[in-house]
This record gives sequence, C-alpha cells and structure tokens, in this order.
Amino acid sequence: MVTLNEAFPSKYLKATDLQDSPVVATIKLAELEQIKGFDGKTQAKVVIYFARGLKPLILNRTNYEAIMDICGSDDTDDFPGTKVELHTPPVTFNGKTAPAVRIRAPGVAEQKPQKKAAPPPSGDGDTDEIPFAPLDE
Repeated sequence: MVTLNEAFPSKYLKATDLQDSPVVATIKLAELEQIKGFDGKTQAKVVIYFARGLKPLILNRTNYEAIMDICGSDDTDDFPGTKVELHTPPVTFNGKTAPAVRIRAPGVAEQKPQKKAAPPPSGDGDTDEIPFAPLDE
C-alpha cells in the first residue's frame, strides 16, 4: 500500500508529518524564499529550518506571530535558537476542517475556552432576604 504522503512527498512540513503528536524543535534558520503557490504564482514567504530531523516549515501569519511572541522580536534574524512546539489542531479553511501545523511555546497546552463565572450576588451579603420580582397584575 502507498499512502498519500508517499505518493506525493513534500519538501515542506505538513500536519501529517507530525502524526498528531506535538514536537518541540529549535529554529536553526529563517529565510525569505520564493514559494510557488497552488495557483502557480511565485510569492515571497518566510521559511524556517529546524536544528534536527524536521522538514522546513513555510510560515503563515499566524505561525510568524506565534514565533514573535515566543522570542520577543518581529525580526527573523532573532528567530534562530528559539524553541517552539509544533502541534496540529483542526483548522477550518475554505469551508473544510483539517489538521494544520501551528506553533506555540513549549509546554503550553492548548487553552480551552473557560466558562464564565456566575455573577456575584448583589448586596452586601449580610442578609438572608430572597430577592423577588413583583408580579404583573
């Protein structure tokens, strides 16, 4: 049997390369490269290379900003040496949901939305009175 990745190998990192398991990696290099898009047009994109064992990753704005937050700089010259965690949450794009490569700080689990706490009771809390609303007559 041949898998999709075996039939159509990619030079760049894809979500399927991570096998649904987060990976911590150190950025070795970030370069601006000319990348051919699905439409056949060439566009300048930042590509990061890792210190060991992973394919390079073409950055989108989301991942670029994640690295900025982790390393504290928006200059790609400051990206090398930065440790990042690559993970594959489901992402909706063009009406389809599929896993995508995303970057976060190592050891930071995905944050799930928290439920809002109930509002504090009104008043000073020193009474046993039960609030009521008048009935319409």
